[in-house]
Amino acid sequence: MDVLASRLSWRRLPWLAEVLSIGLGYGVYAVIRLYTPGQRNIADVHALEVIHFEKVVGIYHELAINRFITGKAWLEVPASYYYATLHFLVTPLILAWLFRRHQQFYAPLRSAIVIATAAALVVYATWPLSPPRYVVDGTFDTVFQHPVAWAVNGHGVSGFVNEIAAMPSLHVGWAAWCAVAVCSALSSRWRYLAWLYPLGTTFVVVATANHYLLDAVAGLAVVAVALQLCGVRFTGRVAPAVIALPPQRAGEPSMEEAI
Repeated sequence: MDVLASRLSWRRLPWLAEVLSIGLGYGVYAVIRLYTPGQRNIADVHALEVIHFEKVVGIYHELAINRFITGKAWLEVPASYYYATLHFLVTPLILAWLFRRHQQFYAPLRSAIVIATAAALVVYATWPLSPPRYVVDGTFDTVFQHPVAWAVNGHGVSGFVNEIAAMPSLHVGWAAWCAVAVCSALSSRWRYLAWLYPLGTTFVVVATANHYLLDAVAGLAVVAVALQLCGVRFTGRVAPAVIALPPQRAGEPSMEEAI
């Protein structure tokens, strides 16, 4: 497993190469996600299947959670901005922080989020899913009602958003990755507070009628598998085989000895 993890955790590149490769990769992901053919009627059928499954296992609470914030502007507006903004700010900031301050953990964590995102793209392409706001009667699309400044309809620029790619929720998956990254890099006992971010994200994506609870579970699962493959655990522990060792100075203990 360590051999596989070391191969998947390709080495850290110079900062410009990292920025360009990640930017290019995300651009390809966004284009493929947008132009992946999907039929709304099929996505609606899948949504009904998800709802049925959630009812069977007792986790169908989407309508109740949505109604909890509906009509309360002091909840709707922050939820709208949270959904449309943090996803695109926190993750790149965490990546930059790792690259700059915790280089030894950067490669496996970067590789894990790339693999998880690619895996999610496969699901989007093969199993379209309509969000709750399309199929659950009584839900209120709070993001549409309180769009951020740069989004035409709250969900992105018109014509540039795939509205039937709800499973898995990368909002939740990326947020969980951020929490793991913080727990991996820091040693403070307060580092586990970072898990409040994915918890808050799960509440927001469901409350705004954009995702099912099962989408959040799937997002966590995709990231968990990718992290495992790259030698990182949800607890924040990183396999020694994938930690980049800094140049050793004379008289200093090696990284292996420190670990």
